[in-house]
Formats: sequence, C-alpha cells, structure tokens
Amino acid sequence: MTLDVIDINGFTKNYRMLIQSMLGRVQKTGINIGALFMDQEFFHIEPISVAHKLKIDFVIAAKSNAKINGMLQEHKNKFGRTSTIFKYHFGKGGPTFNIVAVVNPEYDPMKKTDKGNREFYLFATNLKFRSIHEFIAIVPEEYRKRWNIETGYRVKNAFKIRTCSKSPVVRTLYFVLQCILYNVLSMLKSGLDITAYQLKSTMDIDIIQCVKHGYESLFVVPVKIFMTTISDYNKNRIRVLRTQLTGT
Repeated sequence: MTLDVIDINGFTKNYRMLIQSMLGRVQKTGINIGALFMDQEFFHIEPISVAHKLKIDFVIAAKSNAKINGMLQEHKNKFGRTSTIFKYHFGKGGPTFNIVAVVNPEYDPMKKTDKGNREFYLFATNLKFRSIHEFIAIVPEEYRKRWNIETGYRVKNAFKIRTCSKSPVVRTLYFVLQCILYNVLSMLKSGLDITAYQLKSTMDIDIIQCVKHGYESLFVVPVKIFMTTISDYNKNRIRVLRTQLTGT
C-alpha cells in the first residue's frame, strides 16, 4: 500500500527534512514503524542520523567505498570469502552502526562486476541480533520484499494520467490519484481475481453512467452487501483452489 506522497525536486531534496517529515506523517496515521527498509539512495549520514536520533531501527542497502572495501579485503585475508559484520561510521561523524556483508553465492570473479554479480551484498543497520547467521536468516529475505515497491510503480503506470502541464500541483495530484487507484486495486485483489485493466474498464463504465444518469445511479449496491459478496467470492475461490490441489 502507498501510505503517503511527498513531492521532491532538486531544490527540496533535503534528506533530513524528508525522513523527519515522512516519519511524522506516517505516525500520525497511527501506524507503528518497526523498522525502515531503505535503498542505496539513503546510505549517507543524514537519514541514518535522523533514524538514530528518533530511535528507529533501519536496514539500508549500503554502497561500497574505499573504506568498506579495505575492511572487506582485510577480512578476506584473514578468514577467506565469508560473510562478516563490522562497525562503521561516516568520516564526517554521525552515529556508529553495523555494516553486514553477506556473501553472494552466485558471484563469478571471471565475470564483469555489475549489480547482479557483486561479491557481497552490503547492508547498513542498527538492528540488534545475536549472530550474523541470525541476520542472514531473516533480514535479506525481508529486504527482498521491497521489490514489491518497484512492482507497485509498474502497476501504478497502468493508471497513469498523461498531461503536458508543467504545474507541480497538477502533476502531484495526478500521481496521488494513481496511488489511490493502486491501493483500491490492492484491496480488491485480496478478495477478487482482478487486473488493473479490468478495474479501469469498470471505472470507465461507471463514469459514463454517472455522466448520463447522475452520480446517484452509482449507489445501487450497499457497502455491506458489496463486502459480503467479495467475502463469499473469496471463500469459494479458496475452496476451488484447495480442491484442485488435493484432487478431491
């Protein structure tokens, strides 16, 4: 689900303000944040300092640099190519946190290094765990769920409203509408086998009906009946799937 939208441009890309604003807005909705999972864009001092100040756990995909590479090389010289953890802080100060280097089992040293052929997957985190094995067993798998965000952007594009307007207000409004429709689709998918195209087609029909007959014409099915119908459909779908799996 997309919970919030904050407009960012080259002049407002203040990470400290962005993280503080985002956390404050989300917390006002009553959602308790267990841990922040962020991509490499946020691997620098400001987001980490804000999370540390607010006492919020984080896991960030870390970028390699000369300092980190030196630590990894020292580790490999002593223990070989194995997963490891070491303390780290940015040269400009800020809080100390852990860098966890997880060995990529598919790494090929003869292959040109790219994002898919990294020797180590690097994570910056302040999470407390008893051993690196506990970290590897839990965090990378949880972090992979962030790919649902990228998938979400592709689905949102199905609801894209095209415009030539350069107004940031208009463009932000259109993107917010995309997010709302994506959230509606996500909720419907919990009970219906429906695609973005089918939802758009249904909306087109309702818009035409609304224009021809007025918006009251859409108030045909009470919400309670609608939700009951979805629930019944979902139960029946699960029953059919179980029957197909068990062959009975």
